[in-house]
Amino acid sequence: MNDHRGRVASVVLLLVMCLLNVSSSARAQTPLITDQVLITVLRDQIFAATPGEGLMRADLLAGEEIIKIESKGLNALVRTSVRLLGFSAQVVRWSEVRTDLGEKVTDSRVTQSLLFVRTNRRLYGFQGPLGRWKTEDLGVREEIRDTLVAENVAVVVTDRRALAFSAFTGGFFQQDLSTDEPVASSAVNANVVILTTGTRRWIFRSQLAVWAELR
Repeated sequence: MNDHRGRVASVVLLLVMCLLNVSSSARAQTPLITDQVLITVLRDQIFAATPGEGLMRADLLAGEEIIKIESKGLNALVRTSVRLLGFSAQVVRWSEVRTDLGEKVTDSRVTQSLLFVRTNRRLYGFQGPLGRWKTEDLGVREEIRDTLVAENVAVVVTDRRALAFSAFTGGFFQQDLSTDEPVASSAVNANVVILTTGTRRWIFRSQLAVWAELR
């Protein structure tokens, strides 16, 4: 009887070890998400270096000054005194959008899939997979209440509306909010944002270009 129990225990131990080895092998074969771009500046030229061959160049304008450089995953953001430069390693190109005189950046975020910039006048979103910018003007005296940014989504909550941006669907998607029922709480993960008011829940998902309401 003891010999039988010993053999059973040995078999169970062997199975456990095999499962652990398979799990370890699977983890080892899963590709890690790594940073794919670095930015370097040489005189009046900006270069994006990626793992592949070649360097993608963007030329600085006369009198243009670099304010900040950020990069993560497949994307890079270069803020200058006159424009925003976005680089996507996915499509291997630079894309620019000009800023107005007197326009000041108040917030900027870089994730692997998108770039988000908020100024005192408008919102800017950069789709990393497509390498293009989208913009949304802010209203006169429109107050920012909250900003939620995750891997594939960004949402700005104001005193009038919620503006959602997705790395996949492009554009800013608006949901009007009642001034009598402000957003009380919010939750966000890589792909979903939920805003909760007194009687409603508004849900935005990265793959859908629309807000959904629960009440």
